[in-house]
Amino acid sequence: MKVLNKKVGFIGAGNMASALISGIISADFNPDNIIASSPGKAHLVSLSDKFEVKTSNDNESVFKESEIIIFAVKPNILKTVLEEYNKSLPSREVLLISLAAGFKISDIESILSTNQRIIRAMPNTPASIGKGVTAICLNDNASNYDQQHAEELFSCVGKVIHIKEKEMDAYTALIGSGPAYVFYLIESLLESSSEIKMDEEAKKNMIASMITGASELALMSENSPKKLRENVTSPGGVTQRAIEEFEKNGMKEIIIKAIEEAANKSKELGDN
Repeated sequence: MKVLNKKVGFIGAGNMASALISGIISADFNPDNIIASSPGKAHLVSLSDKFEVKTSNDNESVFKESEIIIFAVKPNILKTVLEEYNKSLPSREVLLISLAAGFKISDIESILSTNQRIIRAMPNTPASIGKGVTAICLNDNASNYDQQHAEELFSCVGKVIHIKEKEMDAYTALIGSGPAYVFYLIESLLESSSEIKMDEEAKKNMIASMITGASELALMSENSPKKLRENVTSPGGVTQRAIEEFEKNGMKEIIIKAIEEAANKSKELGDN
């Protein structure tokens, strides 16, 4: 991978930065070529201890040393760090990658004083175990090489897809936040399992394995999810009773509405 020779900097050293650093190092990226900054000392110590990468509490160190800068910060922080970057533009050309939910490329461009190569990306948390899904979109200044470098970086932690930026809020609500919905389902199924007399860890493993198996079947089968569900739902049987209860309470409509509201929230975060 050509990106392995690049110097990559992270502004922010939280969970997502840690997941990405773990993934690219597992893909033989040289830790000496990675630097991360954060005001939080504990995060920096953790990164340094786990991965032996360079760390700093000074963002300018990342700006000066990096060929690719990944802004792994919350939307309400991104504007501040972009303004900081703008004041200390490095002499070399730098590819900027933003992970901030809702923050549009045009908003990033409006903050920066020069034309910059910008990619907007949205990974999800299974990236921490190499099973993530990351959507990317590019601005007009980004080149095919920039796209290749982003693909190589994020493929270290899972799948990479290309979408139009206007689809990013919907993607964020559906896939970026999606793991939380699965965890919520596991949490709910655990609460319904009181009659099964085994310890909570064993029940969690059982439920999570069931979801993994069902997901793998959905991926491998030529049948649609609806058909797969119907195959399990015998008329007058146990599964049908549960499905009837879901439908009586408008479960599908609740899910659709929840995703719509999450997408709206993503838009709001970018507007603030």
